[in-house]
Amino acid sequence: MQKDKEKALNLLKQKVNGEIKITYREITKQTGYQERQLIRLSQQIEKKDISSLLVHGLSNKSSNNSAPNQEIEYIKNFKKKYPLITISQFMDIYHEDIIWNKDKQDDVKKYNLKIRSKSFFQQLYKKENWKSPIKHKCFNGDKKIHPLREPSPRRGILIMVDGTPHDWFQNGKKFSLHIAIDDATGEILAGWFMPTECILGYCQLFKIIFEKYGLPTAVYSDRTVVLWGKNGKITQVGRMLEALGIELIYANSPEAKGKIEKMNFTIQNRLLNDIIRFNIKTYDELNEWFNSYYIKYINKKFAYEPKEKETEFVPLDGVDLSTIFCIKDTRTILNGNMISVNNEYYIPIDENGNDYVFYKGTKVEVWQDVFNSKLVRIFKNNKVYGTRHIEGHRINPVKREQKIIDDQKMLEQVLRERDERLKARANKVSSS
Repeated sequence: MQKDKEKALNLLKQKVNGEIKITYREITKQTGYQERQLIRLSQQIEKKDISSLLVHGLSNKSSNNSAPNQEIEYIKNFKKKYPLITISQFMDIYHEDIIWNKDKQDDVKKYNLKIRSKSFFQQLYKKENWKSPIKHKCFNGDKKIHPLREPSPRRGILIMVDGTPHDWFQNGKKFSLHIAIDDATGEILAGWFMPTECILGYCQLFKIIFEKYGLPTAVYSDRTVVLWGKNGKITQVGRMLEALGIELIYANSPEAKGKIEKMNFTIQNRLLNDIIRFNIKTYDELNEWFNSYYIKYINKKFAYEPKEKETEFVPLDGVDLSTIFCIKDTRTILNGNMISVNNEYYIPIDENGNDYVFYKGTKVEVWQDVFNSKLVRIFKNNKVYGTRHIEGHRINPVKREQKIIDDQKMLEQVLRERDERLKARANKVSSS
């Protein structure tokens, strides 16, 4: 077998850096180098870079595997599309979009392009003075060390959630990514982008997870106001999870949720360039693409197998999520057999769509759908009633200007205008 020094050096470099787990015997099979030779090369890697080791010691000439100028120029032109990108991601994109891309094989042959190691790109970054968005800090011994925690043995025991704001499209506008990962595997389960960290964002996130995987045992989050109730009061999202038998556990510091913080960091650095790469233009496109394609792509790179194959996710088995994902509050039946929700009027109806009359002053529980705020239901006496929205009639949320009456004539005018408004309102209700 002909020896392949460049491949041997690349495999040894990855082995030394802990990027892959491979034995000397396996490297011998792939490269033709004996174990004693590989050990010697490993020691040299710690002192020299791969490019230096590929130069022949006697002739001082570059190896046949060194990159020619036309290949370097091609890589430099390709890099212009991604002005700020990490070495690892640029190497991934270059291999995936050029070397392994069937549509780019003419370029591969024309410019003699090859698979290149991480050390090759590290040297190129240094030579061309390209900047990486990740700055590696040197450990000086002063920073507090947080011991690693053993991950959960099975999927579904614990999922970690978080909301991270970022300028994803690099247009000056931040959106929050609501994201969930499984503690047992580190895999992303779902993600959802919203202008702010909010109830709707977390409900969209949980809905995807519950329908795709089932119900987890527990959810782990920080003390965001969406999930953490002040003075021990349960939030709307907390109530939803409790209704499904899911325990909510809170982290008291960023260090206590290091795994999802690390994933946030990875996504923030990679997604910006992948949005450019895959030509994503809007947040609607981003939400669909992120859940249908991107999480699979990222999980293939960073997720790992759980210790045990069994799962703790519990199938929904007919659970009606529409009764769970709703904002629940109490209201009082008003004049005209109506309730007021978000400055809009609704009339109760029965299962046949006919108006259902409650006594004025009756206290009822109102369910407002999280995903469709106009879908409002009433729960009373263990029965759910629909509602009919009164179109075109909205309560003015702005406090009315106080009227100051100067004389009897002005009072008559004000009362006449009031009567006309009440009459118009009654006509709208009766006609609807």
